[in-house]
Amino acid sequence: MLVRWVPPSKGAIKLNVDGSSRGNPGRAGCGGLLRDQDGNCITGFVSHIGFAGSVAAELVAIRHGLWLAWQFGYRKVECENDCMVALEIIHDNAEDFPEFADIVEEIHQFMLLEWDVIIYHVMREANSCADFLAKIGSCSSSAFSLLNRPPPELTHLLLADSKGVLYSRA
Repeated sequence: MLVRWVPPSKGAIKLNVDGSSRGNPGRAGCGGLLRDQDGNCITGFVSHIGFAGSVAAELVAIRHGLWLAWQFGYRKVECENDCMVALEIIHDNAEDFPEFADIVEEIHQFMLLEWDVIIYHVMREANSCADFLAKIGSCSSSAFSLLNRPPPELTHLLLADSKGVLYSRA
């Protein structure tokens, strides 16, 4: 199967988010970025969240990303994440995971705001920019850092996404 980053639909902004836990549980962080139809990075974030598991890091990434999109005034947002478990918790079985009740409630509250937001799954290969930022977040000492421009090391991944580079998924 071939996978690539897909631009947002007309009039929408793309929010890619990811979490990272080194050890699961371990030193955890998350990251994300907002992109336009051409794949240009508008803004992003990295966040260190302390000692946590990967699902918790993914949920924090979604919450931070939705907050960022709302604060920047975007009202049509397509949020992509590569953790099926986190998305199932948000969409279907939050009651089965009481340890995530507070963060899932915050995400649900964001989803109820006056905007058009969808959160869905993508393959890891289509989420490489957010994965890169999440790894930075897990090594960071800052609880939340807004990125006015992407780190230079992210440039090649952003360019590949904007050009529609295909990745093979075994």
